Amino acid sequence: MQERQAVEQHLIAKTGDATRVGVVFVHGIGQQSESSTVREFGGPLLHWLQEWHQRRDRDLCVASSDLTYGELAERPARFSLELPAAEGHPAQTWILAEAWWAARLSAPNLDEMTWWGLKSAVVRCLRLAELVVTSFRNVRSPKDIIEFVSSFLLFLGYVAAAILSIPLILGLFVLAQIPGPVEQAVMGLRSFFLDQIGDFYTFMWDDIQAVHIRGSVAAAIHFLVEKRRCERIAVVAHSQGTVVAYDALCSGSVLPADLARVKTFVTLGAALNNAWDRRLVPARTCRLRKPLPASVHWINVWSAYDPVSGGRLRTPEGIRRPDEQIEVTNWMNVILDHGGYFSNREEFLSRLAQELESPGARQQSRFFPEYGEEGWRERRRDRVLTLVTWRVVAMLGFVVGVVARIRAADRLRADGEAVWAWLMTLPVVGGVVTFVDQHAAWLAWTERLGARILGIGLWVAVLTAAYVGISWLAFVPWHDNAGRRSAGRGRPPRSQRAIIVASSIAMFFAIAVGIAVMIQAPALRRP
Repeated sequence: MQERQAVEQHLIAKTGDATRVGVVFVHGIGQQSESSTVREFGGPLLHWLQEWHQRRDRDLCVASSDLTYGELAERPARFSLELPAAEGHPAQTWILAEAWWAARLSAPNLDEMTWWGLKSAVVRCLRLAELVVTSFRNVRSPKDIIEFVSSFLLFLGYVAAAILSIPLILGLFVLAQIPGPVEQAVMGLRSFFLDQIGDFYTFMWDDIQAVHIRGSVAAAIHFLVEKRRCERIAVVAHSQGTVVAYDALCSGSVLPADLARVKTFVTLGAALNNAWDRRLVPARTCRLRKPLPASVHWINVWSAYDPVSGGRLRTPEGIRRPDEQIEVTNWMNVILDHGGYFSNREEFLSRLAQELESPGARQQSRFFPEYGEEGWRERRRDRVLTLVTWRVVAMLGFVVGVVARIRAADRLRADGEAVWAWLMTLPVVGGVVTFVDQHAAWLAWTERLGARILGIGLWVAVLTAAYVGISWLAFVPWHDNAGRRSAGRGRPPRSQRAIIVASSIAMFFAIAVGIAVMIQAPALRRP
């Protein structure tokens, strides 16, 4: 470890008078391993910076890297970049580190999480209803219609998931009583459930663990100030990490001398709306009730389809609002949007680079687009709306296929019955299916409805796989290439109409073929 420290100190000494900027990444929920956060958050930023330099015939390399994988090492995990002086911009050294807190908590039990999770689902559905109403009121153009339809389908999907989760949870409790492989499988699913969403509950309801968790942020900031002599610090937090970081910065857990160096606080996909919602947190807690220091410039980045952020950040009385609230267009997909910020070149990665280099005056940053950023943002939104249009058409076409398959001799029910018979032939799963078939058939409501649901599930799996593969082949190369161009010197394209029309015609044809196959295909045969 001493040898690694000596090498890093040698590299620091070579930077001379370069401004030293420390960046602390704070991860969200889940069982992230040590060093993963600085790679998963810092890696995309590094790639964007390298694309920016490459398009100007320059190189940008990692100057040093000190990660931890369980061996004896100086924490936190980190790496550094050297930005040379260029075009009137002074040289800077960026040291990007992580505040790793995944190992600092013990998850709650399943009973506590079950009732709290159901309450959270209801609150989220209410927020989505507000989004649908807002989208309807803002309808002015075909693009707005697509957004409204997409938000409405999202709301219906969330409500359906919340309703279906109740029998699923009851089923888990029943299946957990079956000894052997079934019990082990259910307990594994239970552990995954607690690990993935139990962190928020723990931080808000267990004050003892919460104070310990937020210490990771204070320790990372102190390391960058004390050991790496950073002149200013930026804290970048995602998801539940925004709650941890905010609590650390406003609670006094960060040393005053260290807090004075924190100039920028970036929250993305923030869980702060949930943390300030009195329906989801205990009234006795005394945390997150103080405002951030006025010296910290707070930027909140959110997406309307992010299930965690729940829309624009709403601060309670006594808490100052973010200095900037930035809505971005990730994928307009409830599954992908929460993790989509670090793949958003035009709206997030470029903005983050600008703020790190020139806090509070990003227009003066070397990374600010020569012809402005609005054109690139609009072109990105056009592309994502095209993808959303394909998705909406595919969903509506699937509904038509389901109705047609039921009306044609109820082949959908036959498909479901065949799927149930095939499941009985599988190891482990077959035992569960046989038990339900013999002793708990009431879980499927009625035989006809249960068979149709299984039939729908079969066709959802088949057609979704086909749709994802075809749409990704048509969309990702186009989208990725346009994103890389945004880091260059040129102007954004005036219009993408030709490629939008051509690709949409091809996608609609592929969707029509898929639905036709669904309607015409014979019923699935039993084993």
